[in-house]
Amino acid sequence: MHGTTSVWLQSRCSGSRGNVLHVLVVLVVSVISLWADNSDIPAEWIGESVVVRLRSGDMLQGILLGQTQRDSADAIRLRTSVGTATIELYQVAEIIPLTELYRHAWQLLLMPTAEPIGSNHCLMSMGLLTLGAAGGLGDIASILVLRSIVPALPSSHQVSLLNAKVTLLTAEYQQLDGHLSLAVGANLAWVNAPNRLAHLWAAATFTRVQSRLTLLVMQNLSNQESYTITAGTFGSVIMRYAPAALGFGLGLDVQLPARRDVHILAELWNLDLTRPYQSMVVFGLRLANTALALDAGIAMSTQPLLLPIASVRWTPW
Repeated sequence: MHGTTSVWLQSRCSGSRGNVLHVLVVLVVSVISLWADNSDIPAEWIGESVVVRLRSGDMLQGILLGQTQRDSADAIRLRTSVGTATIELYQVAEIIPLTELYRHAWQLLLMPTAEPIGSNHCLMSMGLLTLGAAGGLGDIASILVLRSIVPALPSSHQVSLLNAKVTLLTAEYQQLDGHLSLAVGANLAWVNAPNRLAHLWAAATFTRVQSRLTLLVMQNLSNQESYTITAGTFGSVIMRYAPAALGFGLGLDVQLPARRDVHILAELWNLDLTRPYQSMVVFGLRLANTALALDAGIAMSTQPLLLPIASVRWTPW
C-alpha cells in the first residue's frame, strides 16, 4: 500500500511539473507572438538612415526600405553601402534612427548646415574662450547664441554672435540613398562692440548614409568698408570687407566606415567672390556620441593666417 501511494504521489508531482512547463511554454510563445504582432516599424522611419543592432552584436547602417517576409518570417530590407540586405526581425535586437545616434549634423566646425537642430539642444564652447547655446523649435527653426569670454579683454572688445535659420524643406531621394535639406538663415555678429556684421545666407545639405555635403551662399548686409578690431593690450588690426559682398562655402562631413563615432570635417570659405584671396580652408576631426561632440581642427587662410580650432558640444537632453 505504501509503495502504491508513493508511485501515485510521484505521478501527480510529475504531472504538475509537466503542467507548469506547459503553461510556461504557452506564455513564452504568447509573448513572442505579441512582440511579433507589435513589431511594426514606425512609418516615419521608412526611407530614413538607421543603425540596426543584431542579437549577434553586429551593427549595420543603411537606409530602411521597409518590411517584408522571408521564409514566412517577418523581416526588414536595409540598403547599405554594399547592397540591399533582408534581415529577419528575430535577428534584430534594436533599430535606431541615425538622427538619434548622430545629433550634431546641424553644424560642421564653423559652417552651419541646412539640417535643423530639432530636439538636439546643446551647450557649447569653442577653445574654452566662448560660451554658447543652441536649440531648435521643432524641425523648422534653429537658433545659436555665442559670446567670447577671453579673461584679458574688456567687455567691449569681446565677440558676440546670434545665428538663426529656418529649414524649409527635407526631401527624400531613395535612388541616391539620401535626402536633401534646404534652409535660409541670418546672423548678427559684434566683433568688438562698435563693429557690427550682418549676413543673409542660404544652404543646401545632401545627406547620404555616411556623408553630408553642404553648399552655402551668403551676402554681407553691413555698409562699412573696413573695421578696426581691438584686442585689449594685444593691439588692433584692420579688417576689410566690402559692403554687399557675395560669398560661398562648401562643407563636407564624412563618417569613418570602421568608426561610427569619428567624422572627418572639411570646409572651404570665400567671403567675397570678387576677391578670391579672401578665402579660407578648414580641416578637422569630430569624436561624437549621443551626448557629446569634441571637435579639433585647423583653419588656413590666404592672408596668410593659421588658426587652431577646438570646440565641445554637450547635448544632455
